[in-house]
Amino acid sequence: MFLRRAAVVAVLLLTSVSGLSGTAHADSTPAGVSLAVPAYFAPGELWDRLADPGVGIVVANPFSGPGKDADPAYAQAISDARAAGVTVLGYVATGYLGSTGRATRLGETTPLAWLAQAQQDVARWYELYGAHGLGGVFLDEVQNVCGPGNAYSDTYRALDESIKSLHRGAFTVINPGIGTEQCYADIADVSLTFEGTYETYRSWQPPAWQRGRDPRRFWHLVHATATQEQMTEALRLGKERGAGYMYVTPDVLANPWDTLPDYWQAELDAARSPDTTAPARPGPAVAVQRGPTTLTLGWPPSPGAVGYDVHLNGRRVAGTAGRVPAVTLKNLDPGTGYAVTVKARDAAGNASPASIPVPARTRRSDSRPPATPSGLRADQIKVASARLTWARTQDTAWYDVLMDGRRLLRLPAALLPTGATVPVTGLTPATSYTFTVVARDATGNESAPARPLTVTTTAPSGDPISEQTGSVTATDATYQARYNLPFDFHHVYIDQDNDATTGFAVAGIGADYLIENSWFYRHTGTGWNWTPVDLNPLVSSADDLFVWRVPLTGPHRVVFHGSGSSPETYGPVITVS
Repeated sequence: MFLRRAAVVAVLLLTSVSGLSGTAHADSTPAGVSLAVPAYFAPGELWDRLADPGVGIVVANPFSGPGKDADPAYAQAISDARAAGVTVLGYVATGYLGSTGRATRLGETTPLAWLAQAQQDVARWYELYGAHGLGGVFLDEVQNVCGPGNAYSDTYRALDESIKSLHRGAFTVINPGIGTEQCYADIADVSLTFEGTYETYRSWQPPAWQRGRDPRRFWHLVHATATQEQMTEALRLGKERGAGYMYVTPDVLANPWDTLPDYWQAELDAARSPDTTAPARPGPAVAVQRGPTTLTLGWPPSPGAVGYDVHLNGRRVAGTAGRVPAVTLKNLDPGTGYAVTVKARDAAGNASPASIPVPARTRRSDSRPPATPSGLRADQIKVASARLTWARTQDTAWYDVLMDGRRLLRLPAALLPTGATVPVTGLTPATSYTFTVVARDATGNESAPARPLTVTTTAPSGDPISEQTGSVTATDATYQARYNLPFDFHHVYIDQDNDATTGFAVAGIGADYLIENSWFYRHTGTGWNWTPVDLNPLVSSADDLFVWRVPLTGPHRVVFHGSGSSPETYGPVITVS
C-alpha cells in the first residue's frame, strides 16, 4: 500500500514541477544579498567585524592555501565565525587545470596534477581546521569554458564531487571570476561570476542562462568602488542581476581583499532586505528515484521560494539550481537510510523552517566489487613529495588513495590512464608514510585495499636554497636556484635600479619586481603592493631547480627567498650581469 502511494505522489510531484523552470517570474519580495568576503588578512579586529548576521561567507587564506601547520589564531577566528553563523571556506588554487601554463608546486601543468594538488590542499584544510568549524572550500583559478569534450567542466565536477563525498556537508565555491558556460551550472554550491572594478560592473551583464536562477548560486566581487554612493549602486545592480552573494570595496589591485572598507557598516545595511518574513515550509520530500549512490528527490513547492537547501540527517548537503523543487544527490553510501528535510529560501535570503523529516534509503549495490589494485609503487621520492602508480582495474570509476589510513585523494579513473603517476606533496622530510589504494565502481562497491606501501621521504642536505645564479642578455634576465626544502612560495626579489631606497625594502635591497612561483609582479605604491605583469616567468622546476626568465636588462641585484611549509629562508644579495 505504501509503495503504491509513494509512486502516486512521485508522479504528482513530477507533474507539478514539470511546468516550473529556472526562468524569471514576478516576485514581490525585496531582494537581499549576503556579504561574502575574501578575508585575505590576518585574524584580529577585522575578522571580529565579520561576525555579523549580514555576512554569509568568509574565505580564509593564510598561505594561498592552508599552509603546513595549524595557526591557533586562524583556528580561533574560524571557530568564532562559525559560532556567529558565518560559513568559513579555505582557499584552494586549481591553476585553471594547467590550461594557461600555471604550474603546480611540483612544476606540472596537467589536469591530473592540479586535481591531485587541490584535493591534498582540501584534505590539509580539514585536517588543520575541520574540528574548528571549517565550512568548506573556495576553489580559485577556475576555467570558465567547458573545454574540449567538456574536459575542464568534467574535471571540476569530479573535484567538487570528491570534496563533497570525502567531507560530507562541505560547502564549495568555484571562482572563474567571469561568467561561465552552462556546463558549470551544476558544479559547486556557488559560482563567483564577476570579479572586477566598479566601472566594469556598471555595464556588465551575466550570461543569459544564469537569469532567473537561485541568486544564492552566484557571487559578485566589485573592487575600486571609491564612494559609499557607488557601493550602494553596485549592490542595487547586483540584486537586479541575480547575485545572492556580494562584496564591494574601495580597495584596488594588486590585492583588493587585504582590508575591510571604511563604509563596511553602510554596506551591511545596504545589503539587507526589509523583508524578514520566511517563506512557507515546503512539503515533505519524496524519493522519486533511488540508486546505490544517488537519490532523486522532489517535494511540493513553497510559494515565493527562489531556491531550496536539502539536508540529510540534519546536515546541508545540496541546494537546487533554481526554483524547481527537485534535486539529485550523488556519492551517497549504498544501502543506507537518511532523514531528508528541505528548507525554502526567498529572494530576501530568508529561510523557511525545515520540512517534516522523511526517511529515504539508497539501493544496495550489486555486491561485485572491482579487483584489488596491484603493483603499487613510489617513484621520485624527495624531501617532501613522492609519485605513486599502480595497475589499473576494470569496472572502476574512482581510485581512493589512503595515507596512514586516512583517505587523501579520490581520483576519477578517466583521468588516470595506464602509466600515469599521482603526485603526493606536503610531506615531512625524513618521515615514513604508509599508502594504499582502493578501487570504487559507479555503484559504490569498494575493492580490498592494495598491499600497503611504505615510503620514507629523504632528509634535506646542504643549504635550504643553493645554486643561486643569474645572467643578463640584451633582451632578458635568467635566474635559477635550487630549493632543497619544501616551500609553498619560491620568490625572487629584483632590484633593477640598484637603489635600496626605492621599491619594496627587503633583505638589503629595494625590490622593483617580484617573481612568485609562476607569477611576475611590478612594485607599485608603498609597502607590499604589487601589480601583476602578464607573463609566466617560470621556465622549469625539475628536481627542485627553479629557472625563471623575465624581460629585464642591465646589471641588477636579486635575492632568492622561500616561505611556507618550511622555515622562511633568504639567500644572499646577488649581482646579476
